[in-house]
Amino acid sequence: MGFAETMRIMSGINCGLASGVSYIEQRNNGVNRGYALTNLFGNVANGLARNEAAYEMQKWGNPMGNIINSFAGYGNPVSNTIGTLGIMSALTPWMFFNMPGCYMMPWGSSISYSHHVSYSF
Repeated sequence: MGFAETMRIMSGINCGLASGVSYIEQRNNGVNRGYALTNLFGNVANGLARNEAAYEMQKWGNPMGNIINSFAGYGNPVSNTIGTLGIMSALTPWMFFNMPGCYMMPWGSSISYSHHVSYSF
């Protein structure tokens, strides 16, 4: 088993545990069972989808997916949003243009990045 497979398995375990903890916290805070279960399955599905994308990236030698998942975490809406947007950004061929500081690069007079902010000279 290689590094990509090991990261895939460990990230899946992390996703399941974090989502389970989130479910238990919601139930302890009085959230009804149906809503908490819906969140649990949504968190698990989001985490596993991100893990699959990171796995495919790692197979080709790009560790960005695993790095993003490690920093974003799992099991809550904030982690899901940060992780999903990060993975989507990293999967684009224009990954390095999705940075706020890209306007300082010498090869363009106007470059927009993912937050729809445009810098013109």
